Amino acid sequence: MDNDDQKNIALLVESAVNSGIQRALHPHYEWLTNKQVCEWLTISKTTLYKWRKLGLPYSSIEGMNVYNKEQVNQWLLEHKQPKARS
Repeated sequence: MDNDDQKNIALLVESAVNSGIQRALHPHYEWLTNKQVCEWLTISKTTLYKWRKLGLPYSSIEGMNVYNKEQVNQWLLEHKQPKARS
């Protein structure tokens, strides 16, 4: 098995695990991992950690952090900063 095959298998396993976690946590909610939240919001992991310290809601399950997309949206709306005037 070459590196590409291994990478593809790893991606399939990660996707299956994430999907299983989402279904197990709550079938009506969309749950995201750290990586997925960063990609969705186009932010760095550092920014994500800072926002968590400021109260961004998340759950930790066996050391894996997951985020409810609806709750993250609500938190962002509540903590929206006004644009600075030029």
